[in-house]
Amino acid sequence: MSAPDPTEWAEIAPHPGDHDLPAGRHELHRSRLLTAIAQQPRTRARAFGPLRPALAAAALVLVAAGVGGGFAARSGDAPQAALPSPEASRSAARPAPPGTAAKNRGYGTVRQLTDTADLVVRGEVVSVADGRAVYRVAEVLYRAPGAPVPTEIMVAAEPAGTPGRPTVLYLSLADPGARVYRPLGGEFGIFDLAGETATSRSPAMSVTGLRTEDATGAGRAFVTTLAELRQLARERR
Repeated sequence: MSAPDPTEWAEIAPHPGDHDLPAGRHELHRSRLLTAIAQQPRTRARAFGPLRPALAAAALVLVAAGVGGGFAARSGDAPQAALPSPEASRSAARPAPPGTAAKNRGYGTVRQLTDTADLVVRGEVVSVADGRAVYRVAEVLYRAPGAPVPTEIMVAAEPAGTPGRPTVLYLSLADPGARVYRPLGGEFGIFDLAGETATSRSPAMSVTGLRTEDATGAGRAFVTTLAELRQLARERR
């Protein structure tokens, strides 16, 4: 920006001749005023002049950092996550099918076993062959609609117990056509009886409470009474 010519300001600068000044003094004041106005743009230009190279350098640094950061984000060591295929998305969103597969899990309470079972019975194993046990039913604690309960049922699991050992089983209907049952959650659904006392078959695969879980009972066999098992079965009805 070029400094304006002092003569250009002569038309708008007030003439000090109207003031009561000594002879020749008004011309001196007028000259100083015009000179100061003319020098003001130069002073500003000189003040900002040394900053221009520094600002330009800072701008270059910012641009380089932005480009470098973008490149690093695109070409980092971590590979980009691949988008799931439509088939994988549909498989993840598909709920688990009902039946035995959905019931083959761990349980925390006897109530959970009761609410899930198709059949809760008291009885004993008669014989075991080829991974299946013939189970003689002495008492039905709970039976879901449509679950057949003959005098003897087939249980597709050897852990159902040894012949002659009284138990309470929480069962799911594994094969309706063949009337084959399976203990819920493996040994979670098996309680050994000693008189009126019911004890979970496995300390590692055991519930920890009747209606609510008890963390202090983890890893230990759960002990209750046959009367409590009957009461929970009646509550479901």
